[in-house]
Amino acid sequence: MAAADTTDKSSGAALQREDDSGAGRASSNLPGVERQGLIGKSIDLISSRLAVSVGAQALVSGFHFVLNLVLLRLVTPYDYGVFAFAFVLAMFGSAVNNALISTPLTVYTPIIKDPAERAQQEGMFSTLNLLLFFILLVAGVAYMPWTSVDGHVALAVTLFVAIYSARHFSRSAGYARMRPLVTATGDATYVVVGSLIVIGLVLSAVTLKISHVLLALVAANLAAMLVERYRLHGKGRKWLAFARIGSYRSVWEQSRWALAGSLTTLFMAQAHSLIITTTHGPDAFAPLAAGFVIFGPVRVALLTWQNMVKPELAVALSESRQLAVRKQIRTTSFLMAGAVLAMGLLLLMLWPWINAFLYAEQYADQPMALIVALWSVITLFAASYNAPAAALQAMRDFRVLAMASVYGAILSGLTVAITLYYFNPETTLIGILAAEAFMALYLTRTLYTRLQEAP
Repeated sequence: MAAADTTDKSSGAALQREDDSGAGRASSNLPGVERQGLIGKSIDLISSRLAVSVGAQALVSGFHFVLNLVLLRLVTPYDYGVFAFAFVLAMFGSAVNNALISTPLTVYTPIIKDPAERAQQEGMFSTLNLLLFFILLVAGVAYMPWTSVDGHVALAVTLFVAIYSARHFSRSAGYARMRPLVTATGDATYVVVGSLIVIGLVLSAVTLKISHVLLALVAANLAAMLVERYRLHGKGRKWLAFARIGSYRSVWEQSRWALAGSLTTLFMAQAHSLIITTTHGPDAFAPLAAGFVIFGPVRVALLTWQNMVKPELAVALSESRQLAVRKQIRTTSFLMAGAVLAMGLLLLMLWPWINAFLYAEQYADQPMALIVALWSVITLFAASYNAPAAALQAMRDFRVLAMASVYGAILSGLTVAITLYYFNPETTLIGILAAEAFMALYLTRTLYTRLQEAP
């Protein structure tokens, strides 16, 4: 197990870091030193940071996927709608964390060479993470008297949202240090602890309560955070280090645009969740959330890749390796879109069995085939612009991202509201589709323009 902090080193052409054991190295996806031969290249692929990060996140995605399948069959549509909406709120909390704290952590700190200066920057972001945690906690408790949801459920949702946001920072700390095995260990801990508690709940409870499930996820996230902090800093107190936040003012000049971009991007993708749940209740939102279950792991994998690769792209751009970045973005975009397209074709062939297993019992009166088909096309567009968005974040071009997502959010919100007013809830996904298609075209064009203009 790694000792406390080690000084990161970077070379001009290749970006490599020691893994947690100190015995091996994980090669970067950017051009650099490569092994020769089929076996060597296979080892490079398996041990790359992308494979390690996505593989670890696949465990989390698989756990969430199975958990959603269990809940679809064991709880009412209303309870499942509450559970799904809790994740939507958690994503908003995580988006705030990502914009103001986690993205600056992964973009600014990797290029700092002085260990003391870097430690102070990390301490500042750690302090901000703690402040955000308490803000989310207080906001949730303050809103409890106004919600129609049961008090125990509302409290569980509040704790889940606050912890989910804090864990996002904890995961990003491993990526910022170019040590994905730290995050992978935390992910594995989350899955093991969460699985054990949820299995115990399912076996012991006559009626499975959503509040208990959410609290199980809270406990699992806390356990994962403890493991990640320990693996980064050992038994020392550095994992509890804090710093003054006065120097954040310079970061704020850029992160404020990232905040606007993150919230509007999330609203663009979740306008149907907020509008339908607010106006029609959790049961009306449940079928759309149930249709998205199949694509949840894909979305998480895309976000994992983005969080993992931003530090590498930031270093590559600081070294004026625009050609390498452009090549990686182009290749990754095609691979991601192709994988989602292949998944859509597989779903089409297996739809009779998928529908019978997942939806026939609780959602027989809903147009689940249409809902799943729309989600498939939406995910295809989301995958196609994931890599350009990561590159623009690494370039700190947050204003462009913010303005693009503002336009997308307006398009999404208006279309969702209009379709919901005139038609059934499932038609609101057309608004999400239109916004995602706009983002794919806008961000891809903007990135290539920026890379051509760069010196």
